[in-house]
Amino acid sequence: MVNVISKHGVRIYSVLAALVPALVLVWPNVPWEALVSASAALLGLGVVAASHEDTKTLKALYEDSPFEAELRGESGE
Repeated sequence: MVNVISKHGVRIYSVLAALVPALVLVWPNVPWEALVSASAALLGLGVVAASHEDTKTLKALYEDSPFEAELRGESGE
């Protein structure tokens, strides 16, 4: 489960962010305090997801490309 969240965290976040306005349509009597707290929580999750994506990008920058050996004419076998 952790691997799925790590791989698809931003997608999960975007689905949750899209569902918050839909709550008002499905349940029109939802108190505004609940919407504000859900929005604040989603903003926090967005920051966490963005920093996680930045970490994955930074790690990928320091890894060798799988195509690099092929370009040099080396065999990976």
